[in-house]
Amino acid sequence: MINTRNATKKSNSDEGGVAAICTPLSVADVEDVVKKAVDAATHALLNELNKKFQDITDYVAVLETRIEKLEAEAEQKKEDQPDMNGNLQTTLEAIRKENQRTRAAANDTEQYGRRNNLRFRGLKVKKDESCRKTVTDFINRRLQLSISKNDIEIAHHLQNRKPKGDATQGKQLQEPVIIARFRDRNIRDSVIRERRKLKGTSCTIVEDLTSLNLEVMNKTEKIQ
Repeated sequence: MINTRNATKKSNSDEGGVAAICTPLSVADVEDVVKKAVDAATHALLNELNKKFQDITDYVAVLETRIEKLEAEAEQKKEDQPDMNGNLQTTLEAIRKENQRTRAAANDTEQYGRRNNLRFRGLKVKKDESCRKTVTDFINRRLQLSISKNDIEIAHHLQNRKPKGDATQGKQLQEPVIIARFRDRNIRDSVIRERRKLKGTSCTIVEDLTSLNLEVMNKTEKIQ
């Protein structure tokens, strides 16, 4: 009897212990456990993100340092070495100015070589008659000067070029032109002074200008 009772007590005591261990958790307890787990995971994630962000920040700082260094080196090279583009422009400008000076010098030389020349427009050379004789007779008869054929070094027709522009200009260019070189500059100047007597006629006498001087004169006349 005694053993049976003790066994019964022991059995009851064991059941009470199991019941105590298996006591169910409350909602508050579950929430507390979940909160702790979430906080731990969040903290770990934040630490990882902060580490990554710091790594990126450090890398950006390194890149900025490299960029600043490269910019400083480029600026130094720009100061140490001449600007090739600027040098090219300077060289081209120098060549352009030199070309202008050379062209002007060549034009002056050419014009100086024509200083004894005159152009006669509207003169008709008779058959079997030289241009020298035609010019000489024209000057003596129309300008009332007294010169000999020997006062003219050479005279010849200028080849007519194909006219360009309006019809009036083309007609003028197609008129026969004789160029004459005088042996004496004074005689040439006398002819120039007396050409006013040809006003109102179809004949004209002009200086033998270079292409450049003629272009400048034409532009000046248009402006006036």
